[in-house]
Amino acid sequence: MRRRGISNVGLILSLVAGVLILIGGIIWFIDPNFYSHLSPALGGFNLGVATYILGGLAILFAIVVFIGSYYVYLPGGYEMIGGTVVALFSIISIATGGGFIIGAILGLIGGVLGIFGTRESAEEAIVKPESKEEHEKF
Repeated sequence: MRRRGISNVGLILSLVAGVLILIGGIIWFIDPNFYSHLSPALGGFNLGVATYILGGLAILFAIVVFIGSYYVYLPGGYEMIGGTVVALFSIISIATGGGFIIGAILGLIGGVLGIFGTRESAEEAIVKPESKEEHEKF
């Protein structure tokens, strides 16, 4: 039997990560200097147009994380694909702030839980050989 509880936890963590990455991307658009205030050692850097590009990429990554979260929720073997997408794009989102880094960490954990929540029990994983009668019908 599938461990749907683990996949559901992965789904929730992935959705929270997507929301945090999305909020981080929106902040790039609203206040381009927001991240410079977090590190006074950088002297208040301003990236100009690049902040809007980073914000757009963060929003794109958040949408892909949401799509991956949906795949984690789908039954039928899509959990592994969704978990991989969530983990991969959460790591890539670190380049855009990663949802205050906590979004990237939650996305990575949610993706891994989505991947490993698909394991089936040993009885279901064993393929039973066909009987001679079923084989002779064809």
